[in-house]
Amino acid sequence: MRTDYSHYKDIDFLDDDFFVESMISPTRESELFWSELVDRKKIDINEFISAIMLLDTIRKGRHEISQVRKDRLWKRIDATRKSLKNKRKGIHRYKYPVIAACGAILIGFMLPFLSEKKDVSDRPDTDIDYTQFQSIQQQQAHEEIRIVTEDGLVEIDGKDAEIKYDSTGSFTVNNEETRPDTVYPSVVKLSYNQLSVPYGKRASLTLADGTSLWVNAGTTVIYPATFPDNKREIYVDGEVYAEVQRAENRPFLVKTSQLEIEVVGTSFNLSAYKEDSFKRVVLVNGSVNVRQNGLNTRLIPNQSYTYTQQGSNVETVDTEIYTSWRDGIYIFRDEPIENILQQLARYYNVTMIFPPQPSGTLCSGKLELKEDLSHLLNNLSQIASFNFGVKDNEYRIQFNQ
Repeated sequence: MRTDYSHYKDIDFLDDDFFVESMISPTRESELFWSELVDRKKIDINEFISAIMLLDTIRKGRHEISQVRKDRLWKRIDATRKSLKNKRKGIHRYKYPVIAACGAILIGFMLPFLSEKKDVSDRPDTDIDYTQFQSIQQQQAHEEIRIVTEDGLVEIDGKDAEIKYDSTGSFTVNNEETRPDTVYPSVVKLSYNQLSVPYGKRASLTLADGTSLWVNAGTTVIYPATFPDNKREIYVDGEVYAEVQRAENRPFLVKTSQLEIEVVGTSFNLSAYKEDSFKRVVLVNGSVNVRQNGLNTRLIPNQSYTYTQQGSNVETVDTEIYTSWRDGIYIFRDEPIENILQQLARYYNVTMIFPPQPSGTLCSGKLELKEDLSHLLNNLSQIASFNFGVKDNEYRIQFNQ
């Protein structure tokens, strides 16, 4: 009797012999089996991905789950691995089998812009869907800048990275040709790539059409290696500054969790972190159409569009305030001190803990983000009147009344 996986939670998958066997020793048949369940919506993709990520967590010795649960799950996996060793020759070479299988299944099912082994140019009607994109965001946190491609995973050392694609979809990192560190042996190929920049780091990304993106800390960008003939479309979670290459017959569409920005040839800044209460588009030059819930707002240069749960607002602004971060400068005017500190936390990859009551303090100024964080906070504390303590990368802020 065929197992009904439709109501399985992540822990149920980990207790399923066939699932664990598929992770340890994936075959074409097992990959097609899980692919069919996903395509027919006979499986909860989020629970499935969560189970895969738990396996990856165990393999890498992370601390996202308790040691007791980790030990129990690893014993389960090890028992299945030993059972497979007795069944088939060659399985013993997987001393740590999870990551290879994770790669095959993770790439095959986490990314929505895949399947059927077609190049993106053969699929002009493919759209980036936010619900599917959220599945990608189930990935565990990482410390390095990452690029996920159809061939595997590239991890980039250092605080900054310069990534450039050419018209063929090939790319360089810091002007050097790069191959994936981890290769995914999946039969399913991606149509889209993913750049993930963790907190504390930044990257620049030149797309195949010549569009340039400055990618801020804590940002993920989904984009094709090459664009189809009829349109250009990317997805952003976080903050980017974009200089879009002009192409009259191919509008450039940027999607976020709540906004769509359509441009032709334009420079603008987009801030759309999922954890922020606002989403903001600031236009430097050109023109953009911002769409939200069926409503269309056209911006002209030096205008900003801000969306919150209370509604949207358009105003004239000094664009330098919103774009200077790409040059390592943070300019703020009449900004709540909590917002300023939170931006610094993002930039320096630390945690800021605030009192429950807002300070009510507004600040204006400019900070050089290349300076030491403690030095910056000492200077800010003289202006905004607060004290801070630090322990294990965690900063506790106390405002003076």
